[in-house]
Amino acid sequence: MEVANRVAVITGGGTGMGYAAARLLASKGTKVALLGRREALVAEKAEPLKGIGIGCDIADEASVEAALSAVEERLGTPTILINSAADGRLWNIVSPKGVPVSGDYLREILMTNVAGMLFMVRGFAARLARIESPPQALRGVVINVSTISAADGGMGSGYVISKGAVDAAGLSLARELSPWGIRVVTIAPGGIDTEMFRAGATEGTNAMMKALVPSLRRTGRPDEFARLALHICENDYLNGCNIRLDGGLRSPFSADVGGGVESLD
Repeated sequence: MEVANRVAVITGGGTGMGYAAARLLASKGTKVALLGRREALVAEKAEPLKGIGIGCDIADEASVEAALSAVEERLGTPTILINSAADGRLWNIVSPKGVPVSGDYLREILMTNVAGMLFMVRGFAARLARIESPPQALRGVVINVSTISAADGGMGSGYVISKGAVDAAGLSLARELSPWGIRVVTIAPGGIDTEMFRAGATEGTNAMMKALVPSLRRTGRPDEFARLALHICENDYLNGCNIRLDGGLRSPFSADVGGGVESLD
């Protein structure tokens, strides 16, 4: 797929990996729409990219449909979807003092990371399915974002389980959407230096994660995610697969990930 003059929708597009991907795609001539809960932020970040920013809560079905309709009206039918929005709270289901996590947390993380991903893919694919295209022609690509913790058994089971569902959805969605020429690829990052990563990791954890990356001894950069996302868009034979972007890191079992476990006591 040539990305020039295509329309890309990037959830979580105001920061981190999502914004890095949007910036790179825009530099290649892609018309980008950044979606995020912080409407003012995505609007501000989209301006230098000559794109648009739209407030959207992916866990809200009506919000997703309104956002996709606005993109279609203002830029055209999107053919690239990057699902990078996520609830990244790494809370144990039972705290060190034996206090159970709230049901609200479990519902919220599953609604954002699983249902929200499906709402976006459904709305994106339904719009592409309406476009007339020759048989066997490729129409678009979905890039879902998981985490290496889903395969490595990382701490924070609510988050890990939600991203395990994203992993499981990849090949299933690729097969299901194949009649409309829509590819689906999953990226599983590990230790990428983003706003969400810095908010959830202590200083000690950050140092430990760097030490566990063979040869490189550093966290990943959002621009490295962006280059992989661009390659997936351009390489039509990538489909139904899960690509780890982790520098060789494997999630440690006993990492002190921080991010709110103490608040459950």
